[in-house]
Amino acid sequence: MIIKKVLIGNNSEAFMEERFSSGVNIISSDDNNKGKTIVIQSMMYALGNDPIFPSSFRVKNYYFIVELEISKNELVSICRKGNSFIIIFRGNISIFDNLSEFKYFVNRNLFNIPTILKDGSKKLVDPMLLYQMFFVGQDNKDTSNIFLNGYYKKEDFVNMLYSYNGILTTSRGENEEIRKKIKSIVNEKKVIENNNKILKSAFSAIGIASMANDREKFEAKLSKVEKIKNSIIQLNSKRNNAASRKIKNEITLKELRSLNQTLNAGELHCLDCHSVNVGYSTADSAYTFDISSIEIRNQILTSIEDKINAYKDEIDMISLEINRFQEELKSLLSQDEVSIESLLMYKSDLVKASDADSKLLALDNELKNLHVMLNEHETLSIDADAKKKEMYSIIIEKMNEFYKAVDPQGNMIFNDLFSKRQSVYSGVEETEFYLSKLYALLSVLNHPFPIVMDYFRDGELSSSKERKVLELFGKSKNQVILTVTLKEQELGKYDNHEFINHIDYTPHTPSKLLTTTYVDAFLAELKKFSLSFE
Repeated sequence: MIIKKVLIGNNSEAFMEERFSSGVNIISSDDNNKGKTIVIQSMMYALGNDPIFPSSFRVKNYYFIVELEISKNELVSICRKGNSFIIIFRGNISIFDNLSEFKYFVNRNLFNIPTILKDGSKKLVDPMLLYQMFFVGQDNKDTSNIFLNGYYKKEDFVNMLYSYNGILTTSRGENEEIRKKIKSIVNEKKVIENNNKILKSAFSAIGIASMANDREKFEAKLSKVEKIKNSIIQLNSKRNNAASRKIKNEITLKELRSLNQTLNAGELHCLDCHSVNVGYSTADSAYTFDISSIEIRNQILTSIEDKINAYKDEIDMISLEINRFQEELKSLLSQDEVSIESLLMYKSDLVKASDADSKLLALDNELKNLHVMLNEHETLSIDADAKKKEMYSIIIEKMNEFYKAVDPQGNMIFNDLFSKRQSVYSGVEETEFYLSKLYALLSVLNHPFPIVMDYFRDGELSSSKERKVLELFGKSKNQVILTVTLKEQELGKYDNHEFINHIDYTPHTPSKLLTTTYVDAFLAELKKFSLSFE
């Protein structure tokens, strides 16, 4: 993936950066506040990242566009305003009202977004977590944690790396549920084999003789039931939201299709103002399209149809998750039940001898299937654990190799992808840590994304270390985009490097990146998205 162009602006002011090469790019200036961070954050924001702009930057006032090459000569343009996105892909326009719609399209069409287990169910990770594989911003750094930690934790980041590398992540709870079913069936067999003499059976339900034991079991079960119930409630809410969005899109689709009826005479026009222009606005009104053109209207129709199909898939996936939790709840509620048979302690021969053989045969077959299933799960789990351990070890090894190549005299030794909370790296050590991490993840995962680091010499990375960093990243096939603030004596140091594309922001006016100079070029770019401003 290669970044080709970044644009920020509106009708009155704008900026465009289109000087990127496919190799190593360094954006430099002689001072801060020349726009380097705005450009980097705008690029990442247009790609779906959470906003991390300087506090003085009014992000809601602007449109953000990024043009990228995802494969040889195949360009994709993405425009973002607020939480709405427009994508031009293979000549078609697709519109998305929120980040969820956007990431599902990206995963299906542009590049792989990993799935992790989160809150007991599988989840397609958000871009803000995925992009931490290759992007380090200037602010909010904490080597002991991920950026913008909140919903996601560092364990989620690690699991995402495993998923991206194709290592299966299984739920430990699934194996536990199978074991519980096996135990339950074994107990049931014992009851039947003992001619249902409950006092001699191994049924845990007989524990009703102990009030304390009964209360403890009941409270434990209640806790599990509550947890599963909350998961089902959350999934139901998520499914209802998806269904609501699907219905809204279906209504919009019906309305737009009604405009697609061609007439032999006359023309489509507004009854209020008699204009022949008809507009379509996104859910948050961030964008308005002129749909008077049949071609644009058909592209928007296709985009909405794709969104409807995506919501259908999401609803189906959520329904499967709900069903899984419902089965788990049903199994939990049926375990250790105090049945009528258990209470009739002095009744014998509760099951006729003629029924016992067929019942035992059925239970044996069920036990056999459960053991096979458990064996397969445990084999996969053991295999996955071994692969995870090996992969993690290689990442840490690569981090240390890179660090030693850059700083042979350094005394840091990395043992983890994150530092200990009580010993967070700072200054040049922080910079070396993040550079080592970016390099190691690129080496092990072999991902297609550009390496992006804002202020890559933070902490006064020495010239000799910098040369080695650029040499090592320059050997990769990935695009590299770095920013740096140069001292006066360093100005022009990147101008004559053979493999460095130097983009100089020194001439920029401090704190005034956006100007009227780029407005025409910016509006021309917006026209490609068939946008009409109200």
